[in-house]
Amino acid sequence: MPTPSTHDYADGHVIHLLPRLEAASSLERAPKALRLPRRMSVAGRRSFALMNAIASAGAAWALHLLWTSDTPGAWFNLIFTVMIGGLTAALWALLIASIRQAKHEARLQAAWRAMGPNAIATTGRVSERRWTLAEDGAVASFALVVQIPGDRPISGQWHPEHSREYLLQTQVPGVGAQARVWCAPNALGDTPRVIEVADPSVVA
Repeated sequence: MPTPSTHDYADGHVIHLLPRLEAASSLERAPKALRLPRRMSVAGRRSFALMNAIASAGAAWALHLLWTSDTPGAWFNLIFTVMIGGLTAALWALLIASIRQAKHEARLQAAWRAMGPNAIATTGRVSERRWTLAEDGAVASFALVVQIPGDRPISGQWHPEHSREYLLQTQVPGVGAQARVWCAPNALGDTPRVIEVADPSVVA
């Protein structure tokens, strides 16, 4: 069984939600870029790393005081050691994951810039959908499976470009909705593709 990827857009298939999905013409070109979420900048990651280093130093000092002071016992020390150490490790894990995701998305963008000018459009239909809801019930992200006649199903993901951008559930295309898939000729399954779908809440 293959190991699942920890990256968003692991297969490079990105959904673009458009107000309308007009019929593609022979002169129409594929999107110039993948609409990927805006990630933490390099400066932001450096600041985060600095804060993590300060937090780690503080955690180390707290653990030193814990183990050199009078406490109810070793069990008490172990509990707080696990708690403090776990929180510190989680901060570093979050930073590492952010860096890996940013590098992955940069590779996808570079690959699409290279193959996008030669991409061609194929029409399909949405055969499956699923979404993730935010705390207020809005759609934070969604995934669609598109069936292209004579080809295997293709799945893609939509994530907001901005952290505060959410959708209403009525804006997510339903099963049977038309989709347009842009991909380069003879592209492999894990190469970037753009799946364009229309916002069903927009009145024509």
